[in-house]
Amino acid sequence: MRKLNVSTIDPFQLSFETVVAASPMLGHRLENRASIRKQQDLQLIQRLQESSTVPLRNASQQDSFVVAPLDILVSRQDGRIQFHIIELNGSGIGGVSNMPAQVVAAVVESLRRVARSCWEQETVLLLPVSGKECNRAPRLNKLMHEKLIFAEALQQGMVDAGSDADIVTLEGLQNGSQSLRDGSSAVVLGYIKDFLNACEVDLNGCVSLFGRRVVGAVNDRFCLNLISQFKNQIDLTKFIPFNGTYIAGGDKGVAYSLLDEYLVHQPSALFPRRVNYSHAFNRAELIDSVVQWLRSGLKPVIKPHGTGIGHGIDFFLEHEESIASVTRRIDESIEITEEYYSAIGGAFPYTVCEFIDSDVIKDKGHRLDGHKYELRVVVYQDGMSLKACPTIAKVASEPFDAFNAGRENLINNITNSSVTKKVDGTDYMLPLSCSQTLELLGITLEDLDELCRVATRYVRHVIDEIPRMKSRMKHERGSDWSPLPSTLQRQLSSIHAL
Repeated sequence: MRKLNVSTIDPFQLSFETVVAASPMLGHRLENRASIRKQQDLQLIQRLQESSTVPLRNASQQDSFVVAPLDILVSRQDGRIQFHIIELNGSGIGGVSNMPAQVVAAVVESLRRVARSCWEQETVLLLPVSGKECNRAPRLNKLMHEKLIFAEALQQGMVDAGSDADIVTLEGLQNGSQSLRDGSSAVVLGYIKDFLNACEVDLNGCVSLFGRRVVGAVNDRFCLNLISQFKNQIDLTKFIPFNGTYIAGGDKGVAYSLLDEYLVHQPSALFPRRVNYSHAFNRAELIDSVVQWLRSGLKPVIKPHGTGIGHGIDFFLEHEESIASVTRRIDESIEITEEYYSAIGGAFPYTVCEFIDSDVIKDKGHRLDGHKYELRVVVYQDGMSLKACPTIAKVASEPFDAFNAGRENLINNITNSSVTKKVDGTDYMLPLSCSQTLELLGITLEDLDELCRVATRYVRHVIDEIPRMKSRMKHERGSDWSPLPSTLQRQLSSIHAL
């Protein structure tokens, strides 16, 4: 049995200079995930990687992908388990410290290599983090310290290329306590929302920050939103998203279309043959889609483009919900994305997909009995291979109640649970590469092995499709529904006129 690659560098040890440089962003309580990491079974991960590891197609793909933390729902039908990939996500991954050091070391090495390859003299790389979405109550990122691991990797990549390189913060640049040194490159750490406000694009399509050219960024959602904000004026030969898969990482509909393609050609008994979804490119299309799904006996879920932490997601579970109620809730979702993500007019396109009545934890003696959950499997590049590491089960903050279904018992987001309950995120997660967790969730090692096998091959398909990714946003449309009754169509027309 092959062993996990072991780096001589411990990725969880930071230099004194890095901590000092990042200190403007570390003045709040941070969260320690060591208790989760220490419960991960390295031998179990090795066994899973024996069958799930796949090679990249060629060496050029090494600079196209770093990491993607897939989120997966679990359902049961006639006693059989079924997995549903609901998000691809990307290089803005939170929870790096949930993973064993060997896995983190591989991710760090990929970041270092890409930083080296895209470096140019006196340029900067951006390391955006989520948080501060709401102006009224800005959330500070409790995993900010994890980003320092990435910052050092990027810095070292620039040094490898022959440059002096500093780590600074956007806050420090803005308040004058830090600066960009002449003749030196830099890694700049900051919040996504602040970077979106601070970045500029010139007539040549180059991104700049404080007069310095930005050659790349490590956060799929940020890259997607930056490109959208500047209406595709950015020259992507001069600005490199560290995951070339960033469009699928930030847009669920694109991720689903790629999953459908993969499963058509490589079906799995533990996955559905297709994902029922559509894209809505404006408010009218979104209202139409939700109403049509409801009247067709389906339960739609709406998911905005390029957002996180469950912001803007809503569930429509009552088939007879009025158009007025649907419209009100959709408008609330749009308003949230406008405020939290500066998405003028809303974070379109929205993805509309079918509600999955996912599994709950079934153990009367367990503190999380009755709570819904989802799995996270991180797919990462290690040299010329893609590997999978099951990291955590993410658990909803409230037990599920079918008669009072709502965000707190349907959304399995660690940050959302932590903020809502004012506790550490570890209170609502379980280590996934752990036999006790698998037993609690009723997932066999064979089930997890197949999940990891599909995850790596699906991500490889996404990487293969990078050259055609951008065109998917233009061609994805809503589902082909039969005409609505004329009375319902008239009601919708009057709503769109508002």
